[in-house]
Amino acid sequence: MRNEITKNKELYILSRSVDNAEKCTVIEISEDCFTVKLKNKRKYEVDESVELFTMTNNGQLYFESIVKDVNDDILSIWFPISYKYLQRRQYSRIQLNKEIELINKEEKISAKIIDISAGGLKVETKEQLQLLYEYTISLEIENNKLNIIFEPIRIEAGNDGFVSSGRFKGINSYERISLVQYCFRKQIENSNK
Repeated sequence: MRNEITKNKELYILSRSVDNAEKCTVIEISEDCFTVKLKNKRKYEVDESVELFTMTNNGQLYFESIVKDVNDDILSIWFPISYKYLQRRQYSRIQLNKEIELINKEEKISAKIIDISAGGLKVETKEQLQLLYEYTISLEIENNKLNIIFEPIRIEAGNDGFVSSGRFKGINSYERISLVQYCFRKQIENSNK
């Protein structure tokens, strides 16, 4: 795993507060820890537990660790004892059984979410969506209301309707990190069952 943490490698770092989530870049590596520079300054403390993840050739690397030292927007983090490769996709995809509305101009379409990731989602609808069309959705994720644009990129006819897979467009960093953190937590909960 240590060979995956290289200089200039980008990672996402999360504390228990979603508002504290941020991108960071590895700037130094030593025997027992590595140092990262946060993209935007956040409030981290020495001995705070953090979660980190990044894409690698082996899939998405995930681990928990402890902050060793804090110097403004520079954090030193202990190398973890254990780690997991979660999947090969860029973003973790989890199953979710949730009803939402897709809105396009005046049209409202009821949909059921089949699965979701920080990059997009798969929905089931009674009526066919239009490819590359922009639909607005409101999604409640752990007490955060996210208003996101969903763009279908693949549509399949099913027994009782249509299954559409698509991506999120124009999603900001806060929304993306909220979704990433939500999906990771759900994936870890599911793997511990």
